Amino acid sequence: MLHSHSTAEELLLIDSFLHYCDGTPEADVLYWELQLREHPELQREVARARELYLTMQGYPPISLKTAALQRLKDSLDAQEVTTPVRRLSYKWIAAASIVAVAVTSFLVFNNKKDKSIHYTPLAQTGLQDRSSLTLPDGSTVILNTASSLQLSDDFNKGDRSVYLDGEAYFDVRSNASLPFTVITSKTATTVLGTAFKVRSYPTDHNAQVMLASGKVKVEAQSKSIELTPGEEAICEDGAGIKKANYQPDNMQRWIQRKVEFVNADLDQISKTLEEYYGVNVKLEKRPTGKAVRFTGVFNNQQLKVVLDAISFTNEFTYRLDSNEVVIRF
Repeated sequence: MLHSHSTAEELLLIDSFLHYCDGTPEADVLYWELQLREHPELQREVARARELYLTMQGYPPISLKTAALQRLKDSLDAQEVTTPVRRLSYKWIAAASIVAVAVTSFLVFNNKKDKSIHYTPLAQTGLQDRSSLTLPDGSTVILNTASSLQLSDDFNKGDRSVYLDGEAYFDVRSNASLPFTVITSKTATTVLGTAFKVRSYPTDHNAQVMLASGKVKVEAQSKSIELTPGEEAICEDGAGIKKANYQPDNMQRWIQRKVEFVNADLDQISKTLEEYYGVNVKLEKRPTGKAVRFTGVFNNQQLKVVLDAISFTNEFTYRLDSNEVVIRF
C-alpha cells in the first residue's frame, strides 16, 4: 500500500509502478504522475526506485548523484563482451538430449586426475566472466565464473574426458562408443549423452550433479542411486551421497543467468550470489539495527553490476578478493 513514507524497495514491489517506469500503459503513467503531484514528499524515493529499476533492466542510471551510482554506471559501461549464452528451453533440452541407451554416471570421492591422461587447458573464466563453448565432439558447455576446463589430448578420438575446476553445464552429444567423462577433484561423472550440471569448487565442502534430461546412475562410497530429470545428487565429504529434487526452472534461470531477488534478506542475497557466481560471500561486519532487503532482477549481468546495485540500496561497501566477496557495513 502506498503511503507518504514508502521506500524505493516497497515501490519496486508495486506492478503499476514498474509499468510507470516502463512508460506504459498510459493509465499507470498518469496515475503515478498524479501521485507525485499529490505527494511531493515521495519524489526522492520514486526517483531512486526508478533509477534502480532501469539500471537492473540494463539501462544506465538517470542521474549520478552518488558515488555508488557512479560505480554502477561505470561497471555497466565497462562490461567486457563475452561469448553469449545460448538460451535453451528446458523442454527442448529434455526432448533433444534423451538417448535410447542406458546412461551411467559414476561419482567417486577424493577423485584424482588420471595421470595417464594428459589434459590441455581449454578455457578459464574470472569473477566477471562466463563462457559458452562448443567442444570438438559437438557437445556444448556453459562455463560459470571462476572456473576452468581442460580437455584430454585424445579427446573425441580415444576418449571424451574433461577436467573441471568450478561449475559448468554440459549438453553432451550422444556417442555410445565414447562415453563422456567430467573429472573434478571430488567426482568422476561418466555419461553417454544427456544434459546435466556439475559444481565442484575447491572451496566447496560438497559436490553437486543436477540432471536435466536422460537417466544417470550415481555411485559413491559403495552406495548407488539413480537420478531422473529434476533430481540432483549431493556428495558431502565424509557424509556419503544423497538424492534430492530441484525445480527445473532453477536450472533454466542458471543457464540464462537470470538472478532474481524478492525482498531478499542478507543471508538470501549471499546464498544467491554464491550459487550463480561461484563465489564465497564473507561479512566483515553485520549491520546492527538495520534490516537488509533487496528486490530486483538481473539478466545476464556481471557480478560487479549486481553488487553495485545492492550496495547502493543498502549502503555498504564491498571488495572482490580472488573468488571471495567481502561485504562491510
